[in-house]
Amino acid sequence: MRQLKVKLSAKQHETLRRHAARLRTPIAWLIKDYIATLVDDQEAENVRTHEPTQVAARGGSFAWLSDEPDVYAATDGEPIPTRAPRRR
Repeated sequence: MRQLKVKLSAKQHETLRRHAARLRTPIAWLIKDYIATLVDDQEAENVRTHEPTQVAARGGSFAWLSDEPDVYAATDGEPIPTRAPRRR
């Protein structure tokens, strides 16, 4: 097992701490899960974030959708904004 030391600003650390608290997980686990996702190795299968979605996608539960005709095209409707404005 290797260790990595990372220097964070006080603001970065506080933001990370708040995010981890919302997810009710230690900061170290949050970072480990993120790195596992980035490197896409075996550990990525153990990522707790979005796990039900990942299991459903890998399990084939929605494979039947590939046989369904496309009802909508990318040009239908109005574009969705990529980022919603923040509420204050």
